Amino acid sequence: MNTEKIYERITDVIIEMLEKHKESDYSSAWYSLSGDSIFAQNCVSKHTYSGINQLMLQYLRNKYNYSFNKWMTFKQLSQLGGRIQKGSKSAMVVYKSHLYLDSNTGRNITSMILKMINSGQSIEHLDYQKRGYLKSYLVFNLSQIDNLPDKFYKMVELDKLTDFEQDEQAENLIKSTKAIINYSASNSANYNPGTDEINLPYRKQFVSKEAFYSVAFHEISHFSGHKSRLNRPILNKFGTKEYAFEEILVEISSAFICAYLGYENRITDNIDYIDNWLSVMKNDKKFIVSASAQAQKASNFILEFAKVEQLETV
Repeated sequence: MNTEKIYERITDVIIEMLEKHKESDYSSAWYSLSGDSIFAQNCVSKHTYSGINQLMLQYLRNKYNYSFNKWMTFKQLSQLGGRIQKGSKSAMVVYKSHLYLDSNTGRNITSMILKMINSGQSIEHLDYQKRGYLKSYLVFNLSQIDNLPDKFYKMVELDKLTDFEQDEQAENLIKSTKAIINYSASNSANYNPGTDEINLPYRKQFVSKEAFYSVAFHEISHFSGHKSRLNRPILNKFGTKEYAFEEILVEISSAFICAYLGYENRITDNIDYIDNWLSVMKNDKKFIVSASAQAQKASNFILEFAKVEQLETV
């Protein structure tokens, strides 16, 4: 792949990443179970990718919900007996290289100069131009590879993590909704409208009780929109205005509930998250007002389950 194509591919990925970033916040509120660095890393050489590679690999990990943040080349996985899962797409890693051109003739003298450098000879007497360019190679995420030795898939042992002290009022509120919540060793949280169930990581994976309740009430706010409850249009396609509206709505609802429970430190995080979404809708002056009103309705609906004092409607 030539340099121009590499730049084009990088640009396409970053454009996509920035567009998605307007609709989502990628910071995790729970500890990774992959046992690896929070940074993208080659799981054979232990090399931590840098620069643009870190951005692209982190984005692809989030996009495809990979459990691991570890990567390896086809050669590396083949040598270990690994097999790529059918339909898997590779990711590109880039690095900067240099070529040397004769200043007078323009001839490529890279091979000659590298030999001189490697043998310890001086190249100061040569009249040359040094030009940088990008080269690339392909890697696959560990989640895309089967049949590797077990050590590569080792997770952090959950018994090494400890549960946080539960908040009685928050726990009563969660129970009062009668929402079905499934806990598992996972790196994602979601609400499934089809089954009307919430899926969360184990409590002990969360960095704090504030983080847990913020995520839990985000998903419970989605739960409030089910057709049997507030009947919001929650089956929206990712990237649409309707999808953005629902996500901002439930984030604000979660912020309202957490504020009611006394976790004011979560409000700033939610505002930062909301600001990302607002950039999508910067031309719609009514957007945040409408979303806030619906969020108020959702949070009041949830608080009403526990017969607590509702938030005033603005």
